[in-house]
This record gives sequence, structure tokens and C-alpha cells, in this order.
Amino acid sequence: MARKPLLHLAALALTCSLAGTSGNALENSLARTPPMGWNSWITFELKVDEKLVRSMADAMVTSGMKDAGYVYLVVDAGWKGKQRGPRGELVADPAKFPSGIKALADYIHSKGLKFGIYTDAGIKDCDSGAPGSHDHEAQDAATFASWGVDFVKEDWCNTAGLKAQEVYTKMSRALRDTGRPITFSMCEWGDNHPWLWGADVANMWRTTGDSKQCWDCGHDTKDKPGGYPRGWTLILDAQPTLKQYAAPGHWNDADILVAGVRGVPVEESRANFSLWSILASPLFVGADLRSLSPKLKDIFLNKEVIAVDQDPAGIEGDRVAKRGDGEVWARPLANHDTAVVLFNRGPSPKTIAVLWTDIRKTSNETLTVRDLWMHRDMGGHRGEYSAMVPSHGVVMLRIGPSQP
Repeated sequence: MARKPLLHLAALALTCSLAGTSGNALENSLARTPPMGWNSWITFELKVDEKLVRSMADAMVTSGMKDAGYVYLVVDAGWKGKQRGPRGELVADPAKFPSGIKALADYIHSKGLKFGIYTDAGIKDCDSGAPGSHDHEAQDAATFASWGVDFVKEDWCNTAGLKAQEVYTKMSRALRDTGRPITFSMCEWGDNHPWLWGADVANMWRTTGDSKQCWDCGHDTKDKPGGYPRGWTLILDAQPTLKQYAAPGHWNDADILVAGVRGVPVEESRANFSLWSILASPLFVGADLRSLSPKLKDIFLNKEVIAVDQDPAGIEGDRVAKRGDGEVWARPLANHDTAVVLFNRGPSPKTIAVLWTDIRKTSNETLTVRDLWMHRDMGGHRGEYSAMVPSHGVVMLRIGPSQP
């Protein structure tokens, strides 16, 4: 979660000068594949309470999401009280969470899920006005660990004069020092190029401002610092230069999926989910899991697409061809197959082809093709494969001499 740039951000030039890190990536044995779960922000914003969170934990189980790999339930902003407690500790809003965060974490754990929580690197959270973790990193990390927190997301609002790499490193070390395995997510919005130094600090880092449930809104602010929200295709377009920085244990985070969120059509939801999987992005659903339609369940529970996101090789995919409104995105997989998305940005259906040379194969090879949304083997093809792709939609394939 990131919002409007309320205060001055750390100078980009300084971050670039800090980019030469030790090269010893954070190794906490977590996030060996991109984390998967649910996050409260995009649908509920600050309107979170323990009843909602418990009902969402129940829905993660009954919907089949947990069994499909979505194990983190992350309570974003809105959970904190407006003031710290008498010993300087973070406290939950007593009206929203009367049973306390420890009891909530225990309930989530009882469902076989992991519990995630939100804080901010600055003096205050982005929108709620609650205290941030600046100069309280060790205390807050210890508090989170005592509650049974498994995942911490730290935002970047109200950080005037702070240096991103230094501040996030403080929280990273504080979490490590608790002795509890806690996945660390930096929500720094990409302003200070976190991919250059993030592997030493966190398991995942945001690469842009917030995702917004629209196709391509936000053109006027997408290049401004401060976490301005933007349509998901603009986030997609910011990813292709970053793939070298992703690997098991640390990932480029393209933000919460807009798939299934009110106002996002099913075809765009399927496209968002497919392309985030090609990117090896963490898959955090933002939709209300208590009221998923059958079509949305088919998207979120597609084991073949999830297997692409969770591929153990951990190689991020990329756009390998663009021909007008038709694009080809591809990702090499551990068994030497290639996952491919044919993506149609245009206003009407379009035939899109992937050439074997697009995916570093020779044009005289015959390769097998499987359609991952139709769950159908499409046979052997030589040189290329083409399909009709709906407007703003995708066809997703697995191509290779072998099949999953």
C-alpha cells in the first residue's frame, strides 16, 4: 500500500550510490517461491476489523485458496491504534480488534494459514495517521514476533530525510534478531531502485506505486515519485528491465492482483493473473474471497498457472515480442519447458502467434503445446503456434518437449 507523496523522499542519487551492496543476499530460508496469499487493502482500505479478518481466514479455507497455496493473510493499514502504548509499543485499535492481535494471529494459525501485518518505515502510516516504525524497529519487530506474525509489510510514507536502504535494513535486522521466521516485504514503490539492494534486505520489494483496479489509468503520475496508483498494465510495462534481480528468496513485487476486484472484467482478471505468474511476482489476491464467482474461482485456483508462478527455478519472465497490439511474454521453467502468454491489448479479438525463435528455440523444431486455461493439450507444432485472443485477454501456454 502506498499513497500520495506526503513528504520528501530520499534522494535517488543517494540510493544509486548505495547500490553496491555486499552481495550477500538475505537468507532466512523463506519465500523460496513467490509468496501467495490475501491482502486487505485494495478492497477494504482502512475498514478492517477482527470480524472481517476472521471471516476472510474462513473463506481462504472453504474456497480452496489455502489448499492451492495461498497461505498468507495480510492485514494492511487500519489495524493500529492512534497512539503507542505506555511502554512505547504498538497497540491495535481497541474498537476494531477488541480481542487483540495475538488472539487474531492464533485464529489464523488454527486455520493452517500464516499471519501478515502492516507497518510503515516513517513516523506515521500512510493514511491512518497511526504511528510508523521509525526509531522503533527493534521494539516493533519484537512485538510482531510475540504476536505470532509471519509476514511484515513495511510502507514508505512520512519518511522525510530518511534513507530507504538504511531504514529498511534496520527493520530487516530487527526481524531477524527476533529469531522468528518472518517474511519481509518492502513497499518502497521503486523510487529508490530497491531491486539494486533489496536482496540483502527483504524477501520481496515493490517495484512501482500501487495497483489500481483499472486498465491503464494513471499515465499522468506514473513517473512521479511517491507511490501514485496506476492501472495494472502500466505496472506490467515497468517490469521488463528488472528480471535479473529476482531469484528464490527475493522477488520483484508487482503489487496486489486486481483480478476479481469490483470493476475488473473477467478477461482482464485472467490476464492480470497470467502475467503476474509469468513475472514470478508474489500472488496476493485483493478480492473479497467470501463472494467469489465460479469464474473467479477458476482463475485463482488454476493449478497449472499457479505452477508457473511457483516454478522452483525462480526465473522471472519477460516480454519477448510485440507486434502491434499483440504481445508475447515468456518464462523459462525448471523442466526446460517455456510458459508463454499471448496478450491482446487491442479493442477486438486478434490472432497472436508465438514464434519458436521468440522463445529461443529453432524454427524447425516440433514442440508440444498445452493451453493452461483450457487444460487441453494442443498437440505438436513446428516453428510457431497461434491462437485467437480476446480483447484485453490472454491465452496461456506451456511449450516444450515434455509436459507437467
